[in-house]
Amino acid sequence: MSALAAEIDAFLERRKCWVTAEELCLIFHVEPRELRTRDSVPGLCSNFAISGPLGFRHIRHCTDEEWAHFHSRMRGHAISELTRVSHLQKIRAAQAVAEPSL
Repeated sequence: MSALAAEIDAFLERRKCWVTAEELCLIFHVEPRELRTRDSVPGLCSNFAISGPLGFRHIRHCTDEEWAHFHSRMRGHAISELTRVSHLQKIRAAQAVAEPSL
């Protein structure tokens, strides 16, 4: 975990409530996208917080209901992305793929 991620981890641990992305960005001088996983690179909050419409909350302080909602949303998103890639792979396999032009 980076030093900045550790600072955010400690901050969310102390706050014990939802904190908006905007507030985290102001306090820690980061862009909103840096807080979340991008491609296969974990975001600053990926290893210790859940996210939702209210912002970010440390996993040690989220309720069972909040965790269940987060888990369901993440699982649904993952399944949706896997379904999409499978669908596109079938289409690609059924069609001739053009060579990219330079």
